Amino acid sequence: MPSRILRILLLAAATLVALLHTGCTTLADAQKGRGTGTTVAYAASFDEIWAALPAAITQAGLEYISADSEARSVLAQRGMTAFSYGENVAIFVKSAGPARQDVEVVSKRAMATNVFAPDWAKPIFVELDKKFSRAP
Repeated sequence: MPSRILRILLLAAATLVALLHTGCTTLADAQKGRGTGTTVAYAASFDEIWAALPAAITQAGLEYISADSEARSVLAQRGMTAFSYGENVAIFVKSAGPARQDVEVVSKRAMATNVFAPDWAKPIFVELDKKFSRAP
């Protein structure tokens, strides 16, 4: 019996060490992920998309953190829940013409080992789809 308890304790300790050494992400990591996210093109001006992003983010279930109009990027996140250690999200708007904007969503798990963290691209695009038509 004591050897079984010892094995369980060793396994728990090894799991804890592995979790402490796994990568955690920050909002800066999500921002550095530009070009690796999911992109959807919308038939709208930059100003229209930019104005709609704060509401789309909060309606999708994220906290709107900040925006940089010069870099055309928005940062959002969700804190820890019962199923996730949280997520960090960066959204980029790139002009692809006067009436076409490419919106990219980069969603990063706060802890790399968290398999239950959602990808926030789809919920954000669902909210933007309510206001704008997708461009061909």
